Amino acid sequence: MKKILVPTDFSDQASYAFEVALSIARKSGAMLHLYHVIEIPDYPEITDIIAYRTLGSTNVLEEIEKKLAQTAEWEECRDIEIAYSVDFDTPYEKIARKADDEQFDLIVIGSHGRQGIDRILVGSTAEKVIQHAPCLVLTIKEPVSWFAPSNIVFGSNFYGEIAEGFSSLQQFADLYDATLHLLKINTRSHFETTRFSRQLMESFAEEQKLSNYTINVYNDDSEEEGILHFARDMKADVICVPTHGKTGFAHLITGSIAESVSEHAYRPVLTYKIKPVKIEYGVIAPFRK
Repeated sequence: MKKILVPTDFSDQASYAFEVALSIARKSGAMLHLYHVIEIPDYPEITDIIAYRTLGSTNVLEEIEKKLAQTAEWEECRDIEIAYSVDFDTPYEKIARKADDEQFDLIVIGSHGRQGIDRILVGSTAEKVIQHAPCLVLTIKEPVSWFAPSNIVFGSNFYGEIAEGFSSLQQFADLYDATLHLLKINTRSHFETTRFSRQLMESFAEEQKLSNYTINVYNDDSEEEGILHFARDMKADVICVPTHGKTGFAHLITGSIAESVSEHAYRPVLTYKIKPVKIEYGVIAPFRK
């Protein structure tokens, strides 16, 4: 892990995320980039942009850069390479684009969490970053006194497509010598026998050359509840769930287990995007540009 992106809106949750990012950077030797995006209207007039840059006698851009500089000068940052920058646009779009263009390995972002109708209509920046980011995304909702995960729950169905992108999670787990608890949730509507599920997970572990892992089958009313309940029962440090990154109408209709878990879990949640697949001559293969 070489580069970590930390979006900030200067909230308490953003502060929690920054502290976790510092810990990971110190452990991995990665550089850290603080990033603030000032949201502007979809079709701004030039006067709108000027208004965002200057409010009365206060230069907003200068004030934000000052805050970022002060954060980068924390005593805890003295042994870490830190940069910072400010942009204007839709936050989640700029965050995802920056992570892609500059090849960041990890985004650590604070999550406020939205519930009910707000989540359906608006969502949250963290949720949208999970949908669009090309790299690992670690969401932080509560303060973490000491980030050194030894137990990571990985909830999945363990079919072939899940392997795409799994190596980034494996590298993260290896950084902390953490145990990966492979977890398959059985529900009434999506039921598979324990024997079949265990065989599937054993094959996955063998293909990924895992050595430090456990196999777990858990029954619950839904995949999301099962992952959250299992993680709580075994006092997991981090929950990891892959995502297809559904957006628009598909996301509204079917939702996403990864984003739902991220919004409802109080412990850190790590996600990675499953690369889309396409069928060529009857063979399913990872899609590549």
